[in-house]
Amino acid sequence: MPLEVRPETECIVRREIASGRFGSAGEIIQRGIDGNKKEADSGVWARHRESIEWTLNFAKNRGLPLEGITIKELIEEGRRMWLPGQTG
Repeated sequence: MPLEVRPETECIVRREIASGRFGSAGEIIQRGIDGNKKEADSGVWARHRESIEWTLNFAKNRGLPLEGITIKELIEEGRRMWLPGQTG
């Protein structure tokens, strides 16, 4: 089955095969599928979803008002504070 991937992804796949770490693109895909299944089976996604729901609930019910600043402006201010040299 032909698959379309970004050029960067194709480059990574070719490099992995050339290094000998994987024997084929199919092997790389299978490793990814196996890894995702292990994460799903371990409950990682369920905990992630619970965290998202808790955050949304907090923002909806107990969040702090922004008082005249937009979310975009708040994000840009955070970037200015934590990423020197970055501007919005």
